[in-house]
Amino acid sequence: MPHALWQLQGERRAILETVEVHGQNTQVFKGWETISQGTMSAQEYDQAVGDLVNFLQWMGEPAQNTRIRVGVGVLIFLGIFILIAWRLNAAFWKDVK
Repeated sequence: MPHALWQLQGERRAILETVEVHGQNTQVFKGWETISQGTMSAQEYDQAVGDLVNFLQWMGEPAQNTRIRVGVGVLIFLGIFILIAWRLNAAFWKDVK
């Protein structure tokens, strides 16, 4: 699949090194070589891609913040309920011993 943002990043080529592993030659990725500069600097491109990824993640599940907030509330409630149930169990069984 072609790189959709290649004009912003610029053209790059993979640098591969041939290494012998268990008697077979394999190519190992070592880095990128810039062929032509894009319209953005590396820092601007990284910032733009980070913003795009964050937006797409939010669009994929916009209710995530609400779900996390409700989950924290449920866990706090369960923690308090466990303490109450533990003390109530101790009160019921204190005469049995």
